[in-house]
Amino acid sequence: MSAQSVFSPLSMLVASWRAHGCMRVRCLSLSALSLFMAAGAAVEVTASSVVPPDFPQLVNESDYIVRAVVKSVTAEKRLAPSGATLVFSRVELDVKQVVAGKPPSPLVLDVMGGKIDDLEVAIAGAPKFTEGEESIFFVQGNGRQVYPLVRMMHGFYRIQKETARSREYMARSDGAPLRNVSEVSRPIHDEQATAAPSSEEMAQALSPDDFIMKIRAAATKTELREY
Repeated sequence: MSAQSVFSPLSMLVASWRAHGCMRVRCLSLSALSLFMAAGAAVEVTASSVVPPDFPQLVNESDYIVRAVVKSVTAEKRLAPSGATLVFSRVELDVKQVVAGKPPSPLVLDVMGGKIDDLEVAIAGAPKFTEGEESIFFVQGNGRQVYPLVRMMHGFYRIQKETARSREYMARSDGAPLRNVSEVSRPIHDEQATAAPSSEEMAQALSPDDFIMKIRAAATKTELREY
């Protein structure tokens, strides 16, 4: 395996997902991934391979939803069942507000990807976590799937600051301001592909409080209505 590896569904994996009626990154298990690695497959994931949710799906596919600051990111090597070496990161969150559901305490996300020495593993299009950054996380399958957010990049919304108006606003994982919850169903581009938002876009974007209010209103799953 090369020093830098990028994982995602190749034609065989995509065909497998389609055969099971599932084209979501959350269907990719560690055991399935290790089989491709053992066979020497170069697997590449792109943002376009993830089916965007609509807003009710985003909310109700979550196990719980939190507003939190990334406290630390720690990479560690692990052996897959095939014997291949993988890199995972433990992302410790400082929960500022429970939006929906009942998250564990402490909350540490177990995420595939990271860098140790000259070995780097990444999923193309997946959000990169930065210490001190505040976001809203739609968590799903933590410890059970390789990327524990609803439909990967679609389950992560940054809280950005607009200096000119001294206000916070919500942004998608590619940096685009979120002006309406209907926009969650739009495809997400790689982070580098999104132009800097205009002052008008930032002014029109939802505030964190507005977004949280809409999340709670959309929650129909019983366990999400407890917080």
